[in-house]
Amino acid sequence: MKVPFRLNIYRRILLMMFTCSLVSLVILSAIAISSMFDIKETAVKTGLDIGNAAVSESSSALEVLSNDSMEKLAKDKSHMIELSLESIKQNVTTVSNQMTDIMSNPEKYPHRSVAEPDKKNAGTIVPQLMYSASVQNRTSLSNEIARAANIQDFLTQMNASSPVIASSYVASKNGFIIMADKISDRKFAEGSSVPAPYEAFARPWYKKAMAENRLIFTDVVNDIHGGGLCIICAAPYKANGEFAGVVGMGSYLREINQIVLDTKVGNTGFGFVLNQKGTILFSPINGGIMAADTNVDLRHAAESTIAEMANRMVAGETGHLPVTVGSHNYYVAFAPMPDLGWSFGIMIEEDEAMAFVTKSRDAIQGEVGNLTADMDKQLDRAILYITLIVLAFIAVVSYIAYRMAGSFVRPIKQLTNGVQNIVVEIDENKNKKEFTIENKLDIKTGDEIEDLASSFNIMTDELQTYMRNLKTVTAERERIATELSVAANIQESMLPKIAPAFPQRTDFDIYATMDPAKEVGGDFYDFYLLDENHLFVVVADVSGKGVAAALFMVIVKIILKNFALTRGLTSELASVVSAANDQLYQNNDAMMFVTAFVGILDLDSGKFSFVNAGHNPPLIYRAKDNQFTYLDVKRNFVMGGMDELDYNGQELTLNPGDKLFLYTDGVTEALNENDEMFGEDNLLSSLNTADTSNISLIELLKHVKKSLKKHVQNAPQSDDITMLGLSYYGNKDA
Repeated sequence: MKVPFRLNIYRRILLMMFTCSLVSLVILSAIAISSMFDIKETAVKTGLDIGNAAVSESSSALEVLSNDSMEKLAKDKSHMIELSLESIKQNVTTVSNQMTDIMSNPEKYPHRSVAEPDKKNAGTIVPQLMYSASVQNRTSLSNEIARAANIQDFLTQMNASSPVIASSYVASKNGFIIMADKISDRKFAEGSSVPAPYEAFARPWYKKAMAENRLIFTDVVNDIHGGGLCIICAAPYKANGEFAGVVGMGSYLREINQIVLDTKVGNTGFGFVLNQKGTILFSPINGGIMAADTNVDLRHAAESTIAEMANRMVAGETGHLPVTVGSHNYYVAFAPMPDLGWSFGIMIEEDEAMAFVTKSRDAIQGEVGNLTADMDKQLDRAILYITLIVLAFIAVVSYIAYRMAGSFVRPIKQLTNGVQNIVVEIDENKNKKEFTIENKLDIKTGDEIEDLASSFNIMTDELQTYMRNLKTVTAERERIATELSVAANIQESMLPKIAPAFPQRTDFDIYATMDPAKEVGGDFYDFYLLDENHLFVVVADVSGKGVAAALFMVIVKIILKNFALTRGLTSELASVVSAANDQLYQNNDAMMFVTAFVGILDLDSGKFSFVNAGHNPPLIYRAKDNQFTYLDVKRNFVMGGMDELDYNGQELTLNPGDKLFLYTDGVTEALNENDEMFGEDNLLSSLNTADTSNISLIELLKHVKKSLKKHVQNAPQSDDITMLGLSYYGNKDA
């Protein structure tokens, strides 16, 4: 029997597409070939324009980037110099306040004595009493000196504890001065055994502080005792609101000069410092207009760009501009030092600063030239290929086009009609979809459509089976999700109420949050009153996450609370933690453990006893310092890992206004999309950027969460995050 010729679907579709392509190709090729020459010219011109624009834009961007980098370095260096003198400001303010109290409340301070300079004390920091030559009757000053002598310990201690301070002193308007330094032997006239007079009234620091009636820094001056160039910070002190004298502390300029000398930018760049008079105080340049010379005011320089630079720096501006020094062109960036009235500048030769810009511009221009040449060749080749292809297709396809028929779609329509017999029934009451088939497909074409119909019948049978199985799986998932939701609600309900936790108490405030990484977590916090005067606080982190960690968390919380309530006031806190650890270790077949920070606060005295069981160190805010610092804690072993451990406890005293910030490692180890941790430094910076003295605990924790969100961005939460803030106000009625 002769087998009829079968033209399968693949061949039918191939022939049909070939015919349609031929018609389209003839039309499009005519258009393409005629317009290809126009495209070639336009593409080449566009490439050149884009290349030139890229050169211009990239050069401008790189030049801005270079200037911005220099400007940032100038800001950093100016900030470093001011920071090096910040401690002097604080010390001068402290001594000024203390002297004001001594002079305004003399009855609070005993009479003390202070000796005049003695050459034997050379090399040792000692307090010394000196007089102005204008004092005729020293006995009349004895009572004031005896009171003022109470400041000598402050002066000696501050001088000894700071490597920056060379000398500290208190000068009375009545003509005596008490100073602390190690150069007692320089207080004598040559060949004399009697201390020389000290004329404080004539010194710049005394006159400026008295005239401006505020804390000031002097210009650079020569040390009267031969120590070299120095700068002096001074502030007035008062007696019952009236000017009584000036406090001063001097510092040699070696550190500032070293910061300037260390400023290196490329091969030609250097740093310098300009004062408010337009003269250069520090510079590594040995000669020329940019050398250190307090007699040359650059604001009046003959070169206009140098004069403009000096005027802008003296005005306290931050910026950059090109300048000309001699026959060389430079770029200079500068930033002010407001406290000193100085400005820090960085100067680099223009050729070096712009070397990278020039190199990048040349590279881009070269690439644009290559790209244009390549584009020209490719377009010529494309035109040739298109012409050859069109001619070949026309020759081959023209001769078979008339033989194509369009009847092969009939079996496809039959398949379409068969598919329409599949009905999707929706149960209106249960809101579920049911797939059924009214009739099986019966197509006999002897080609792939028949195979497709058979496969479709098998698929619908399997689909119905799959839907039945899917219902079962979906129901199970819904059950698990419901149980996890209930577990999360239970875990949340076990944590203490926090809004507010103790509304009737005014001697302290507490607030905490716990955000699990999964539906339930292993972190927890807890706090409760052991009695009216003792607050128990704990923040803990169970190893692992999820349901297992949550269950172990419940056990830890209950055991700690039981021991705290039964033994918290009768035993040392360390023994309570040890007992809880032994209890956790028993029957701990899963070998889970927990890190915990446990503390008891005496609300009367402010004494805070605590034990750190392998947990992150908390941070403490001291109101007097107005800043957070990490608490120095002994890191004991974790709880639940071993039994019969002795835990070491610690104590500290909280003053009214002080705060504690406790947290789990989910805070410091929070990862962003680049797997970079938030870290302890960022946590400390976040806390100290908040207005801690006025902000509530709720807002403080929100502030930290915003910092975390800014760091993490779109990365998924990697661990449970728990934070607890505690403010101690003390007994306000005491």
